[in-house]
This record gives sequence, structure tokens and C-alpha cells, in this order.
Amino acid sequence: MRIRQFLSAMLMPALLILSACAMGRVDTHRPPAPVMRAMPDVFDCLRERRLALVSAHRGQKDPMAAENSIASFADTIERGPIFIEVDVSRSADGVLMLMHDQTLDRTTTGLGPLAGYSYQQLRRAWLKDGKGAITDERIPTLEEALVWARRNGGVLQLDIKPGVPLADVLEQVREQRMENQVILIAYSLADVRNFQRAAPEMMISASGRNASENAAILAMANPRMLFFTGVAEPDPALIARLDAAGVEAITGTLGKAGERLDDRYLADGNASEYAALAERGVALIASDQPVVAWRALKSADRDGTICLLGVKQ
Repeated sequence: MRIRQFLSAMLMPALLILSACAMGRVDTHRPPAPVMRAMPDVFDCLRERRLALVSAHRGQKDPMAAENSIASFADTIERGPIFIEVDVSRSADGVLMLMHDQTLDRTTTGLGPLAGYSYQQLRRAWLKDGKGAITDERIPTLEEALVWARRNGGVLQLDIKPGVPLADVLEQVREQRMENQVILIAYSLADVRNFQRAAPEMMISASGRNASENAAILAMANPRMLFFTGVAEPDPALIARLDAAGVEAITGTLGKAGERLDDRYLADGNASEYAALAERGVALIASDQPVVAWRALKSADRDGTICLLGVKQ
């Protein structure tokens, strides 16, 4: 059974359908669909049972799909993974938009820096897929992504780009009642401190810039902290330290084509390495091949979907 169908039956009897890629402002006042189990409990379950879930890097089901695209998110969640990593940027007039690069050139029909255009100007650009083909979708806003995730049971990992005010992001998350369905990505000890202070009710994916910062971060561990181990095979000693601190591990199999773990794992046609990550204590796998990773977990009985089930907060 596909994961979205499973969650719809078990978690979301009142599931609403999001109108496809709405061009105007979305309705922010509609009541949210029922939510899944509290996120700290989900990750405790994954760690204790040595199960894992998968996150789609930039929301793509594979590298040929469009990045940061709600249509891609929907396609991905239909195929298995429900964790979607997105990049939050900001238009010239302060609208939070989804875009990884500073410029529009690679992933849209536009040219130049995203921050140099207003929201209305950005809406004239079309997204391109991973092959460079033009899609029928505009650059989405963070608000649209939050509404989509709330209505469809997705969890958004928010990579907040430099210059984007954290307060603006948190305001939209709270307005959409998505505190239990987002993970804030922190890249430094300062980020972790800032996020914990500003959003104590939200999950944080933490990592430091060096060993000293990592040690300080783990000293701040709480039930809403995850730790990103990097994009190499995770160090067993680090996993043991995370276990002792009650912190769940995220490992990235994503990265540059030909060098990423995804490509290494798939080179021999056997994707069993994803299940091995779960067995070793990785609770969330951030992947450029999330559908393949999820299927590998499922076939090895390491898929952590069962950990999502529970009562509303």
C-alpha cells in the first residue's frame, strides 16, 4: 500500500485536497487536517526500534524532477517518503519563496538573483525539471508549501537561506499550525541556540562547524533535537554518543552526482545499504533517491511508517 494511502486511512480521515499550485494567496484560515503523532515520539520510536524514514532532498523523487516544486512534493509523497526538504528564500518585497540557488537561472526560466525580484515578478517564471525541461508550475511560496503539507500529511525540513528572517518563517509555520510538521535545519551552534530560543516547540536538525561545536550542541540535547551526521557513512562512535544523549541521527546519502552515497549504493543494483543505515541507528535518511531508499527500507522491514501512528497532540 502506498504510504499516502496508508496515512490517509490511519491518520487523516478528513484529508483535504489542495488545489493544484494555486497562483494567488492561499486560504490561511481553514482548519488544519488531523496531525500525526508528536514528532519527538516519532523519532524516539525510530531510534528504539532501529527503523528509519526518508527525506526527499529539495522535494524531488529523483534528481530529474523539479526542485522545490509542490507538484514534485505530491509525486514524491505518493511514492513513499513523507519528509520533504525545502529551501526558503526571500523576494525583494519580503515574500518567502522556495528556491535553493541564489539565482533563478538553473531551475527556472528566469535570470538573475531571486532577491532582486518582487513576488509578482517571480510569478512570471516557470520552474524547470532536472533535465532542463520547462514545467507548468510557478515558483511556490513557503505558505503554499506549508498548506500543502498540512493537508497531505507531509513533514517539511526547512533550510532557511542566509538573509531570510527566522521570525518570518516561524510566523508562517505557526499561522498554519505546522509546529509538529516542520524541522528547522541548523548549521552551527549559534543556529541551534537561536532556534531553541525562538521555536522551542519545533524539531531542530542540528550540526556544528567543528568538533567543539558538535560537543556543545550535544550538551544542549533535548527531545526535539536531531543530529545531522553528514554525507558520509556515519561513525559508529558518533551514533553511540547520540543514542546515549537520546538524540536521533540524520544521515545524508545525497550530494554531487557520482560521489554521493546514493550512487554508490545503487551501483550494484542492490540498495540494501539503506536498511543497513537504519540497523546502525540512523532514524532519517536524507536522499536524492528517496523513493528507492524507502522501498529498500520497506523490503527489509526497516521502514518506520508505523512510528508515525498515534493520537493527536
